[in-house]
Amino acid sequence: MNRHEAVKIVSDEILKDGLVDALFLKGSIARGEDDEYSDVDMYAVVTLENFDAFLNKRVQYLETYKPLVFWCEEDFVGPQIVGVYENALHFDLYTVKPDSIPQTDNIKVIYDKYGLLDSYKNAPLNVSSNYIIKEVSEFAFTLLEFEAAYARKDYIWAITLFHFQLSRVSFFTRFVHDSDNARLGLKRINKAIPDEIYKEYISILENATPTNILTAMKQLLALANDLVMQFPEEMQRQVNRKFFDLMQNKIKVLK
Repeated sequence: MNRHEAVKIVSDEILKDGLVDALFLKGSIARGEDDEYSDVDMYAVVTLENFDAFLNKRVQYLETYKPLVFWCEEDFVGPQIVGVYENALHFDLYTVKPDSIPQTDNIKVIYDKYGLLDSYKNAPLNVSSNYIIKEVSEFAFTLLEFEAAYARKDYIWAITLFHFQLSRVSFFTRFVHDSDNARLGLKRINKAIPDEIYKEYISILENATPTNILTAMKQLLALANDLVMQFPEEMQRQVNRKFFDLMQNKIKVLK
């Protein structure tokens, strides 16, 4: 498998230089969920003393596997090279300092010279009830924007707003059916929710076209309402139901 070969070759080259104190993987490979479409998320832990030297060699390290057809620099959790190889493998190489190792998701340790990762505890991927309650109000507010866009026949913007709503409802869905991974939203949601709910998503998306976007939004709204009704009673009491119902009724009568 290309990604595992790439990990072996690139990590061996990095370790030859002795600039890193630790090297590990995150993402689907670390979780044991990778497939032929998975990318590589590799993290190098580098002290301040070696930081600049390592940064200057990142592309060289990556190209020990194959030439890159594309690469760029980003700074998400730390300086990052986003690379794509000629076989279309996507490889992200992150550089972090020992005191800024991101504690999210599972990791797979490749090298750990000083045991820096011994106390690693991945942060949960759940979301708080307060976050969900806030998102319900955001969902209702976006319905107001959708109503205006649709009434003006601004269908491209209406479809864009629909997709914002779809993302929000995915958090509601995960919260109810897969709370431990709610932060993942739509990503691989097909493997995490009941089959009948997934089929409902597919049915909704089949109508997400300029001519049927109102039908899609009404279906999504019905799903959102059903999920909100499944929240714990204490959460339901905190939801701004008056606002939610106001916008729900306005969309229901929209033609």
